[in-house]
Amino acid sequence: MMSAGRGFNQYSGSSHYRLHGQQVLVYQVVVVVVVVVVVVVVVVVVVVVVVVVVVVVVVVVVD
Repeated sequence: MMSAGRGFNQYSGSSHYRLHGQQVLVYQVVVVVVVVVVVVVVVVVVVVVVVVVVVVVVVVVVD
């Protein structure tokens, strides 16, 4: 059963690439763009959190 499933997946993947090579390329570009956007968002969130923590520490120390 597993070998049949693997064969089907391999066949499905190869036919998809053969029939829709351009779509696969577009899909890969979309995945890269999404990953870059997620990384940028995470970096921005980390920077904002660090800035907030620094501001809170400075306010507490000044008081």
